[in-house]
Amino acid sequence: MGIYGEFAHVYSRGEYPDFSRHMAEHLPGVLEQLGLSPETLLDLACGEGTFAVAMARLGLDVAGLDASPRMIECAREQAAGAGAKIEFTIGDMRTLSFENRFDLVTCWYDSLNYLLKSEDLSRTFMGVARALKPGGVFIFDMNTVFGLATAWREAGCYVKKESADTFEVHRHDYDFETAIAAVKITCFLENNGHWRRFDEEHRERGYAHQEVLESLQDAGLQSLATWGSFRDRSEATPESERAWYISRKGMR
Repeated sequence: MGIYGEFAHVYSRGEYPDFSRHMAEHLPGVLEQLGLSPETLLDLACGEGTFAVAMARLGLDVAGLDASPRMIECAREQAAGAGAKIEFTIGDMRTLSFENRFDLVTCWYDSLNYLLKSEDLSRTFMGVARALKPGGVFIFDMNTVFGLATAWREAGCYVKKESADTFEVHRHDYDFETAIAAVKITCFLENNGHWRRFDEEHRERGYAHQEVLESLQDAGLQSLATWGSFRDRSEATPESERAWYISRKGMR
């Protein structure tokens, strides 16, 4: 089934959407600081739809794209429950087909780290540039090489969740030669007295800061800022475990 297959349901009802809520809480202040009032938004790797729904509630015309059919199912259910009209699409961020449509594109929760090849990151940035209107802005976060090699690797093996119907274990690893981190997720789910197990392995690659900037530039996206904290909007440092990038498409 691939990643975010059976795990999508566990993800959507766990603590994972808190990251999207955090982004939705602080984004209006960021947009105000940048002098932006976007009307149209594309949320890449939109997951279960928490962020997209929050933005739709603010009055934006929102579209969401994710490669996982199960995640899109969860997103559509959440939007329907909130009475939010959002265009959710199953798709690959490396092959975006939008043209000059959005004022703002977002991609949260280190989703871009799932692109394990430099050419895939470049293709995604180029697709984002095409999707943006002239002057449109792209905001995203990525786990840094430092973050994956330290906090991710040092997390080791631990119980992520233990409840009456869910037992979830994570095992972390990191390859210094490839800068690829892996987490093996094992879940046991209870249903009518029976427990069922499934396993997924998620892999992320750390990219050097300069490589990210160069890929943005090659795609026609000008870097405006790189922050180590989205809430404080403080500059990223070599010890930042996560970085938020803000870039803008040219006016022509």
